[in-house]
Amino acid sequence: MVAGHAGSFRGAPRLSNTPDHSKPGRSRLRRVTRRRALTGAGVLLIAPFVVSDKKPSVPGRFGFTISAPKPGLTDFARDLGAVVDLGAHWVRFGVVGFQAVQDWTGPDRPVFDEDVLNLYDQAFDLVEARGLSICLLTVDGVPAKRNTTDYLNTMGRYWSALSQRFGKRVALWQVFNEANDSDFRSAGEIEDDWDAYLEQLSDALAVARVSILRHAPRVRMTTNASGYPVDDAKEAQWLKFFAGISSQLDVCTLDLYPVLSEAAIASMPERIGRLSDATKLPVSVGEFGLQTGEGLYSEQQQVESLSRSIEAFSRSRADSAFVYRLRDDGARNDDGFGLYKIDGTPKSSVPDIAESIADAFPNG
Repeated sequence: MVAGHAGSFRGAPRLSNTPDHSKPGRSRLRRVTRRRALTGAGVLLIAPFVVSDKKPSVPGRFGFTISAPKPGLTDFARDLGAVVDLGAHWVRFGVVGFQAVQDWTGPDRPVFDEDVLNLYDQAFDLVEARGLSICLLTVDGVPAKRNTTDYLNTMGRYWSALSQRFGKRVALWQVFNEANDSDFRSAGEIEDDWDAYLEQLSDALAVARVSILRHAPRVRMTTNASGYPVDDAKEAQWLKFFAGISSQLDVCTLDLYPVLSEAAIASMPERIGRLSDATKLPVSVGEFGLQTGEGLYSEQQQVESLSRSIEAFSRSRADSAFVYRLRDDGARNDDGFGLYKIDGTPKSSVPDIAESIADAFPNG
């Protein structure tokens, strides 16, 4: 769950400070809103891991969310190296709109910061040199409370300019973030009637689709829905959410956080299949992960949750699946989802997760 506005991304739900061990295989999760940029720093140290000799399956389905590029690109380049060493094929990262845009409101809006765009050009070069596929996130933009003409025109120009510059280098493009939980324009509470809101979201996605595909007709468009808890009520919400907007999408994306529930993990392949059948579209898993840290979950529990989830996704019809996230980014009150600490030190979970990836997704 990566989204928000005003230059931030809203991330995955934060785990409870007091894991509930009263029910085997289950832990409580408390939702909070995270509004931040996908950034990070540090040197990546890759731990050795075991590579499986299992026969190749469907190639190119596994990836990691990584931090957005920062000046110098040292951390970004090292993150890419870690992704390759972990055996993944995809990277998922965002253009931070309020870093890339200098002026959202002038007559020629938006006005871009050319230095930031040049930085992204270099970042895309590094990704392509590694042979990785890109899921690009554009989840923020100019804040608005309604779909005004100014809002749609400004955002249309924004998406169009980014697509003209980067679109042909992108395989999957996510617009907005978890708009089933918060208003796609403001990241605030959804105040409209649900059906009316979905119509407005569909209209905005239609503008994004036209703006992006004009320059990059082969890119696949998606948006995501939150997935905690992974249960029947949440699945019912996904079905209604995507029924209202699927005409503007090529892929439906779910962010799935089963935590340590064996039942929730086991249910994910069937839930993915039912959504795909209902929408007639492929389904991607945009995020899954477990938060480690003091008072949260252990690195061994991270192994347990991620390994079981990876195996479940390998048996599912998931179009792609992305761990959230490669490396901690220092987000206040909501960090710890990475397999690496912010300084690049690998957590103890890295070797086991690498082995799970090799077993389940040997071709990345």
